[in-house]
Amino acid sequence: MADLFDLGDLPSWLQVPEVDAETAMRVRRAANGWLQNATGLTVWPDPVPDRLWAWAVELAAIAFRNPAAALSERVDDYEYAADRARRAEILADARRAYPPAGSGPQWSFPEPDWSWTSSTVRG
Repeated sequence: MADLFDLGDLPSWLQVPEVDAETAMRVRRAANGWLQNATGLTVWPDPVPDRLWAWAVELAAIAFRNPAAALSERVDDYEYAADRARRAEILADARRAYPPAGSGPQWSFPEPDWSWTSSTVRG
């Protein structure tokens, strides 16, 4: 199974010198779970399409910055508002782009042929 993104992509996205490997794997798993739930995909395409990559890295960054999923935090004059709305937007986009299996018609049937006739067989 292809990974959504390389662990080295996360520090670059976050613009920080490094993110330890264990933390990077955990936030990648969080992004993976959120996107699997939204898309219904259990195996990622290889190569991973750009939009899936971008969603995954951004979701991982959200999980990295706010592991407790707090709504907001205030310390003295600094206030941080969580990215819940952005996470919801990403997952809604993913649902639209990859509708889960079973969410629509699964087969197509030919139009009925009304020229057929019915007969009763008596025995």
